[in-house]
Amino acid sequence: MSAAPGGTQAPAARAAGSLRLFFALQPDPAARQALGALARDIARETGGRATPAENLHVTLVFLGRVPPSHVAQVEAAGARAAAVGEPFALALDQVGWFRRAGVAWAGPRAVPPALQHIFGALCGALEEAGFVLEARPFDPHLTLARRSVRPPAERNAFRAQWSADAIVLMASETLPAGPVYRALASWRLGEHAGPPPSE
Repeated sequence: MSAAPGGTQAPAARAAGSLRLFFALQPDPAARQALGALARDIARETGGRATPAENLHVTLVFLGRVPPSHVAQVEAAGARAAAVGEPFALALDQVGWFRRAGVAWAGPRAVPPALQHIFGALCGALEEAGFVLEARPFDPHLTLARRSVRPPAERNAFRAQWSADAIVLMASETLPAGPVYRALASWRLGEHAGPPPSE
């Protein structure tokens, strides 16, 4: 999990209204509809619970709990990363299962170089701002179903594609009915973020 700049994350941060934040890519309406239908099929097949269509996304960087006082730094990092990226075609063409987590997912067979570049730019900008990120390989995927008890069948003909042209900063809240996501800010890829701060 990440921490606030300086590498600290006291338990009091939760009581002070901290936000659980992550950066994501969101499918366009056509891809969202196709993936929503796939999620319902996969949930039935795996005995899980389908992700609601409005919640579908591909996580870029998970930050964890961030105090409100540091959200502006997170947003600045998002703007910087988006400015050095370019829109690209993102195709999800395979399904799989994280057995221990009970998660059925869709993902790309190969990570597009532009996606890897955006991920690296985000990590770099956040680390320069003092955030400590999760040390794990980048494995982009979209959660189709949770609480799945068996893997989905392979779908060689499946393909959902859209033009990824923006990154979104999202806040998540876990409720009894499931997670709820709220977009806080978004930046179009390739937009100039303005002059760098003076040294």
